[in-house]
Amino acid sequence: TKKQTKKLFEAKKSQLATDFLCQLDTRITHGKIGELTESTGGVKIVWSNTLKTTAGRANWKREAIISKQTSDSGTAGVKQYRHHSSIELSEKVIDDEQRLLNVIAHEFCHLANFMINGITDNPHGKEFKAWAAKCSQTFASQGIKVTTKHSYEIDFKYVWACTACGCEYKRHSKSIDPKRHRCGACKAALEQTKPTPRQTPSTGQLSGYQLFVKEQMKIVKSENPSSPQKEIMSIIAEKWAKAKS
Repeated sequence: TKKQTKKLFEAKKSQLATDFLCQLDTRITHGKIGELTESTGGVKIVWSNTLKTTAGRANWKREAIISKQTSDSGTAGVKQYRHHSSIELSEKVIDDEQRLLNVIAHEFCHLANFMINGITDNPHGKEFKAWAAKCSQTFASQGIKVTTKHSYEIDFKYVWACTACGCEYKRHSKSIDPKRHRCGACKAALEQTKPTPRQTPSTGQLSGYQLFVKEQMKIVKSENPSSPQKEIMSIIAEKWAKAKS
């Protein structure tokens, strides 16, 4: 079942992350990332509960250390660099092995871009794309495809839908109360659709405008399939204004 699969993944995800990070360093940067971060304990994998809308984040900081060295010609200051780096992984967004490996590969490319290329102002430029292509080619058999963004459908635990316009509100926690909260688009009542509640609460009477929205939503969406929700609502509002004038 889905629940059992998720439980198995949770049990092994930390080891999977560590092992794959090691493979990336060995095969993509020939150990260079490990070498650069050795003095600070290597690249750290950090599982985060606060990353809720993105799957991962690469963190890097370079610290300059100046030490004095004495030779026959005198004393001179020698500058060395220490690299502090970590990859943050979202507990909420990363829910399977394929996603985990792809996110780590993406963030590893950022670290290579920072530490090896010295690029800090163009995170998804040609250098990043070169690392991404190398990762995608090297680990193609494992389903790795590094792109310039994480395009994942986030599996939110709770979903509410507007009873009139159908606009959905997704959350990781049960933070919406249909008794207190209304749809931001048309102000109609909301009802929970995931997980389906045992008893559907009374949503109250819809206003004339909300009934009009409910009636027009499918029609306008079919006529404007590529339009965002905000634009759809604007079209419906215009139609309502014309109908009332």
